[in-house]
Amino acid sequence: MADNKDVLAQRVEEACLNGWPALQTIWLDGWLLRFSHGHTRRANSISLLRPGARQPREQIRSAEAFYTHHGLPTIFRLSSVSAQDIGGALDEAGYGPGEDETRVLYRDFAAAPPPADRGTAVVRPRLDDTWFEAHARIQGLSATAAANARALFGAVAVPTGYAVSPAADGHPAALAFGAVHDGIVCINAVATDPGFRRRGHACSAINALLAWAQDDQGAKGACLPVVGGNDAGRSLYRSLAFSTEISRYSYRRKVA
Repeated sequence: MADNKDVLAQRVEEACLNGWPALQTIWLDGWLLRFSHGHTRRANSISLLRPGARQPREQIRSAEAFYTHHGLPTIFRLSSVSAQDIGGALDEAGYGPGEDETRVLYRDFAAAPPPADRGTAVVRPRLDDTWFEAHARIQGLSATAAANARALFGAVAVPTGYAVSPAADGHPAALAFGAVHDGIVCINAVATDPGFRRRGHACSAINALLAWAQDDQGAKGACLPVVGGNDAGRSLYRSLAFSTEISRYSYRRKVA
């Protein structure tokens, strides 16, 4: 029987997949293939959710055919909670080394409750133009990328919260997005306007989102992904009591 940490890791994996969905998905013998017109690797990669019956080399070729059909590179998202170890098969198939090792962090609300006071940050349950336009501007999205991003946000089927921490003039200084699945809020799209960095706005937006998730959605914990090399992000999340590393993942793509 899986221990409590393994069970939590699987629940967090589900929360991450549901909190950042794909526009289209295909199940292929235990592998989840995700397609979103190339917008973000997470929404355009393969997760190994249960062992397949086929040989890995055959399964890899089948997956590649679908990504070729969609005009996308074949990218595997290999997690420490993946159901299979196919590293050797990917080596043989011409895949490059792992990219951007990412740590999935967890905060238990029983040990570290969200603050009761949400301050000036606001959380809305639906995507609005002000939030999205600020997101697209801060991220520097092209018109095509912005259209794909808006569609991806619209594809989230679980309860959502869009947080804004405003500056004194009402300008959106920092943003954060959360989606609640099975008692866990998955935090994504944390971004601060360059003109308002190091003023606590990202903390305010995330804290408001955590309080919303607990008070309005009954969440018992929160998770978020952070790239291992993002020292500023890891420092921010440590200060917000994301103290447990649940899993790690990285990407491997076919080398042309």
